[in-house]
This record gives sequence, structure tokens and C-alpha cells, in this order.
Amino acid sequence: MKKLLIIGSVHTELRTYVKALPKGNEEAEILSQRQTVSGGGYQAGRCFRMLGFPFTVICDPGEGVYGSYAREGAAELGIELAEGSGEIGGCTFRMIDPAGNDAAFCVDGSEYHFSITQVYDIDPDEYGAAAVYAEMLSGEGAEELVDVLRELEMPLYLIFGEKSRDILPEALEALKDLSPVMIMDESDAFDLNGAKERPDGIARKLAAETQAAVMILSGSGVLYCSPDDTWVAPCSEKPQCHVWAAYCIAAFMAGVDRRNGMMFANEASAGNDPAAMKQRLAGMILHR
Repeated sequence: MKKLLIIGSVHTELRTYVKALPKGNEEAEILSQRQTVSGGGYQAGRCFRMLGFPFTVICDPGEGVYGSYAREGAAELGIELAEGSGEIGGCTFRMIDPAGNDAAFCVDGSEYHFSITQVYDIDPDEYGAAAVYAEMLSGEGAEELVDVLRELEMPLYLIFGEKSRDILPEALEALKDLSPVMIMDESDAFDLNGAKERPDGIARKLAAETQAAVMILSGSGVLYCSPDDTWVAPCSEKPQCHVWAAYCIAAFMAGVDRRNGMMFANEASAGNDPAAMKQRLAGMILHR
């Protein structure tokens, strides 16, 4: 199996759990706090490492206390990073209420910056696809990243999520020309569309525009729409987009068909036992 080229952030996240999210200038009642590592690159790398699949993460967490923490957290999971900027790393401040609702504030750093020096040693023949987290289209080097992806000429997945509203429009439009498979939740679909509309209508428009599949995650299921087909993979709760996308791409790259790959991602991203999910995927590969 060829590697997945993952291009997404690896950064420190400071989480504050509060009794209720503050409104306006209200002070929040803090219940607890903790520091963790997050980002599209980190989440995808963690999923691929758990499955034992090969991958490379393109991200520079940066220098400074936050960059060092993120880099060390990735190293603990065996996630190797292709770095390159030497800039200061940023972080995300997130408040979360007991119901799981959250509000985030990002202090951007090198984790969202792409440099061509990070891919000098990449041999395209070793990779079966590239997964780009849309957060990487919001910072320095976004247009350079699109140019590199155009030259690599490999299957492309574009995953939306954190910072999707900050994407540089010209970079997104250029990336659409590369026919990426787009994965997003409903809120990102509404943002891309410029207004609320039925998700299947948005998906059909995007699929026609890119001539590739579009997947939209919701609380009732994951909508799949290609220029030729549309269906829904039901789920009991809304998956976390970054994690779901990684499991889904892993299944696709292992040769699992679209429907079963999406159902596997639904199960794996719901917090089921990692060892059991690894065995389940192995069975799906064996009987495909």
C-alpha cells in the first residue's frame, strides 16, 4: 500500500471547560483546563498510525513553547513531521460547555504556513494520494501549495473544518481545478454555498464544479454525491470531520469500496475500540 501525503496543522490547543459559554463580555465560570495537541495533520496522522498504514505529515509546528509541545506530542505517537520554516508556533484557545458546544480563538503561527522546502524529499511514486486540510489554505504559502499539488498529479482529498472561513478564495478556486474529493460538515457546506440550502443541492453543485465526489457530514448520516451517484451512509451521531475523513481515506486507499469505506469511517470515528476497528478493516480488505 502506498503512503498518504497529509498536509495539515499540528498545533497546541488550550482547552477550558466552562459551565456555560460566555455571551459578550461575560466572564466564564471555569470547570477545568487542559493542554493537548490538535490539528488536521495530527488527527490524520494519529488515525493512520493506529491502523498501521504508511503516511507523511507536512507541517512545521514551529519554535517556542507551543511549537515544542505540539512537536513532542506528535513524536510520542510516532508521527514524523516534514518541517521547514523555523518560525514561531501558534496555538488555539477553546472553551467548551458541558453539552460539547465550543468557541475557539486561533493565534496563528508556522503550523498553517507551507513552504516548498518541506516537500523537497518527496518522491511522488511513493504516494497514493494527498489529503489537504483546508486550514492550510489560510496562511502563507497557500498558492505555492496549490502549485505543488498540481505538479504532484496524485488523487487529492480536501478536508474542511477549523479555519475554513479563512481560506484564501483564489487558492480554493485553483484547487477545485484539480478535482479534489471534498469532505466537510454542513456548516462548511453552507459557508461555501454562501447561504443555507439543502445539503444535497450544495453537494450536487460542488460535484458538478469539480467533477469529483463530495461528502457532507451531519447528525443523521454522511451524504455522498458524485457526478454519477448519490446516497447517505447513516450514523447515530455527527462525526468529527477531521477524524472521519482520515478513516474514510484509509479505507479507500486500502481498496474498500465507497459505501463500506464510509460505513467503516462512521464506526471508527464514533470512538470504538481501535484494535477492533483495525481488525474490522482487515476483514473488509480480505473480503473485498
